[in-house]
Parts: sequence; C-alpha cells; structure tokens
Amino acid sequence: MRRRLQESAGWRYDLLWHLVDLRYQQPKLLLGIVAALVSLAALISIAALGVGGGTPQISQSPWPERSTTATVETDPHGRPVRYVPYNGLARSEEAGVLEESSADQNGSGVVLQRLSDVLRDRYDESDLIFGSDGAEGAILPLDNGVVPSSGPRFSTHWELILPSAGIRAAVVQVGLTHDGAMGSPDNPFVVGWFNRSAVPGKPGNALLGGHRDYQDLNGNIDVGVCWELDETRVGDQLIMFEHSSNRYYVYDIVDTVTIRPDSQEAIKYLSQTRESVVTLITCAGDFDEDTHSYSERIVVVALLNAVATPDT
Repeated sequence: MRRRLQESAGWRYDLLWHLVDLRYQQPKLLLGIVAALVSLAALISIAALGVGGGTPQISQSPWPERSTTATVETDPHGRPVRYVPYNGLARSEEAGVLEESSADQNGSGVVLQRLSDVLRDRYDESDLIFGSDGAEGAILPLDNGVVPSSGPRFSTHWELILPSAGIRAAVVQVGLTHDGAMGSPDNPFVVGWFNRSAVPGKPGNALLGGHRDYQDLNGNIDVGVCWELDETRVGDQLIMFEHSSNRYYVYDIVDTVTIRPDSQEAIKYLSQTRESVVTLITCAGDFDEDTHSYSERIVVVALLNAVATPDT
C-alpha cells in the first residue's frame, strides 16, 4: 500500500514523509521553516502603492508586517486577519470608545449630538467645490489601475465631506485590479471606498482613494476630487454622511503624511485597526510620463470622534 502511494504521489509523498520526520526529530527546525514560509507570503502579499490615473492603488494585506498583537481572526472568506493598533494615532488611548456603539445605525446606545455641537468650525457649502454625486458616470479609461465603479451596483449610501480640502463627494465601491491592487474609480469627481476594507463608521480601517487630477477618455486634463488634499492638517475634521440613516460620523484628522508608496512606512496605513479609522489617499510628487504614475502619496488618517444628527 505504501509503495503504491509513493509511486502515485511522487515527490509530494517524499516531502510529506520528510516533514513528518522533522516533526518528531527536529520540531524547532520545522517551526522555523513554517515561520519563514508565512513571512514570505506576507511580504509577497504587501505590494507597493501604485498609481492609476493620478490615484492610488492599494494592495490588500491579510498579514500586515507591522503587527504587534497575536490576536488572529478570520474574515468572511476564511482568511486570517491580524488586527493591529495604529501607531500613528495621536489619541490612541481614547480610540475605540465608539467601537460598538457606532455600529448601531439606529442610534441605540449612542449619545447622538447635533452636528453643530460637534463641529469645531462651521463650513460654508459654497466652499465645497471639489467632488460630485457621480452623475457624470465613467469618464476615465479602464487602465492604469482604474476599475469600473459607476452605476447602481457600485453606489453606496455614503458621502465624504472634508472642508479643509473643499471636498463634498459621493463614495463609490472599488474592488481589486487584475493584479490584486485596490482599484481607483472611473469618475475623478467621486471617492472610491475599497470594498474589502472596513465600513465607514464601524471599527476598522476604511480605505478611501481619490484622483488628484486626471485625463479623461477624450484627452481632457483637469483637477480631481482630491486636488487640495494637501491643505488638510492634523486637528481638522472629516465627515462621513450616511444618507440611509441620516447620520453624520465626525472624525478628527490625527495624521497626515507624504510618503513613497514602496516605503516600509506605507504598510501601517494599509493595516487593519481596532479603532474606527478612515484613511484617505491620493497622489503627490513628480509625475512619470512613461509609467503614468506619481512618485509619492498623500495619506490622511482620521479617527472617529462623534456620531451626530442634522441640526434641523
């Protein structure tokens, strides 16, 4: 029986028995080999932030390299997810206060306030000049990281308001590109929410990306929704409005940074978090005509601070 198995399985049979021998004779060596393979898989899965038409592509990383906790869970697809504290949060000791309550969209258990009571600075609607409701539809070519994102199947109930950057824009779903990176929206006036990241308003890191500029299908060049994202500073506020519940989720900007997409520092901004965080990314730096990509990324991180209702 063993001979028949060996003849049919070939090298796989030999490998299996070799591993069995290691388990009993050199268990520490076997553990070292397993750890090395896991580390290699993590490094392969963490691709550099790329650019598509002036916006970021973000690769999904189920095993963030900067993990500092041993808590391991699985996502709905059965893949391991390692949650990590976001090291850059200025108020990490207060993070997570709204973790459970913010998930209740009906407001039960949440101390709801009026929007005017939680905004430190009132904003003028006329100053929100970047962004749209997405009615323009798909106007960008589907290449260089841009993926389909227009139409009912990609719509959400969310809207992003960022007064410091003059943004008021619909939020649409974006998925993966063919090479496994986060896609960018086919409309430069909306914000793309990576639908494999956390839902805004709930615990976790909600990854958002927007175009800073663009060239459309007709060759027209203009500015996109995140054109003035570099004007945002720590202490500013970011608002996610959910139309279905008529709730405003008010975030404090706790980190802004300009980094190279292939840097080790970029990994932490893609990592999952226990805090309710929104991470908004766009392009910056020098534009390479050959690769049609920018050399750097602007990253803005916001921590959920309050849930509010309209004033009227």
